[in-house]
Amino acid sequence: MDYKNILKLISENISSGLFIVNKEGIVIFYNQSANDLAGLNVENAIGKHMLEIFPKLTEETSTIIRALTTGEVIKNYVQNYYNYQRKLVTILSNTVPIYENGEIVGAIEIFSDVDQYKNINQNKYKKQKGNIIDKAHYTIDDIVGVGQFVKDIKLKIKKIADSRSPVLVYGETGTGKELIVQSIHNSSQRCDNPFIAQNCAAIPGTLLESMLFGTALGSFTGAKDSKGLIEAADGGTLFLDEINSMDIMLQAKLLRVLQEGQIRRVGENKTRFVDVRIITALNQNPYKAIEEGKLRSDLFYRLNVINFRLLPLKERSEDLEVLAYYFLNEFNRELNKNVKGFTKEVIEFFHSYNWPGNIRELRHSIEHAVNMIEKDVIAIEDLPKYVDINYKAADDIQKNIVEEKNTIIINEPLNEIMNEYERKIISKSLRQNDYNVSKTSERLDIPRQTLYYKMKKLGIKVDKRLE
Repeated sequence: MDYKNILKLISENISSGLFIVNKEGIVIFYNQSANDLAGLNVENAIGKHMLEIFPKLTEETSTIIRALTTGEVIKNYVQNYYNYQRKLVTILSNTVPIYENGEIVGAIEIFSDVDQYKNINQNKYKKQKGNIIDKAHYTIDDIVGVGQFVKDIKLKIKKIADSRSPVLVYGETGTGKELIVQSIHNSSQRCDNPFIAQNCAAIPGTLLESMLFGTALGSFTGAKDSKGLIEAADGGTLFLDEINSMDIMLQAKLLRVLQEGQIRRVGENKTRFVDVRIITALNQNPYKAIEEGKLRSDLFYRLNVINFRLLPLKERSEDLEVLAYYFLNEFNRELNKNVKGFTKEVIEFFHSYNWPGNIRELRHSIEHAVNMIEKDVIAIEDLPKYVDINYKAADDIQKNIVEEKNTIIINEPLNEIMNEYERKIISKSLRQNDYNVSKTSERLDIPRQTLYYKMKKLGIKVDKRLE
């Protein structure tokens, strides 16, 4: 694999500036976007010292020099500086030292124009605000299931929809948190007003405050008078997903909004009143998030006036077939297919599989099957390969079962048995691929991130140098 060409391809197709320096701070790689921000073309930048390109920076203020001298990884750092053409710019940078044989041999920095970044996001929000009905498109009728859990959820939504009280939704990834949140909004009297959603993990903490609260003219270089998301959602609903990713200090400011119904834009003394229903979500138990220092306890108690705990799919066996046929009908329509159903073997597998990705994983598995199938009934071999592998492992579970007359005794919990066989399969595949994670994920036909998740969950470790 030609890594130089890969680096060139990446650098030419990203909007962020990217440059690499050697251990002396001399630029050895520099892309076109860096040229636009630094004010110096590629030919003239290569071979120059960092402090020549950015003359107002010093060894103490340059993030690149800090990374070279301390080995520090510097993430989401906002800084103002004068570029080569003496123009003042504000950037958001990420800087990482490069090691070889345990020694720092250089550093790489990726940086973006803060104003450009903000404009992109503000345009997204404007577009969203002008198209609100399409954004909050799920309703209570889209919540699929026949079990008591679903009945209770729907009844609770109807009861609390018109309340102004904050709502907290929590559950594993893929359990349908946004479906519930949008259903609350569309069941309420706020349904014709803005619904704005923001994933707190998707925006660097240094920018999230100004995006939520807005900015006053001159509050920082290039700042304009602009509404934040809270003001934009006035009269409607603001949904903050992954609230446990929000900076703790920013959580304190959000608490004030909840308590007093008022905000101040960044850099402004004026108080503005807002009428916003705030709904938050997180993908872990909130008490665990508090213990880990990811969620303020005072904010939690204010958010937790009404809460929804979403069950993982493995705990909703009564809804599995209903969901499976719901998704089958969806993809029959979308892909112009006429798949009639599932084999008995597939239905049995659905009930035995652990579904770490929950409803989202079930949906994607059925989408895959409808795309690939050449028959009219989905069989095990039509499912994604990694699901098929888990099924074959489950076949061996019978070895752990002892039948005595009409009684079946299971020697171990089902989850432990499934985990043990999954551990064996992944470990064997890693050995066959010389412990290369990329090759192993290709062989198992699963994304690398899914493989990493499973390895972490199952306690499988691989030398980082082999990845």
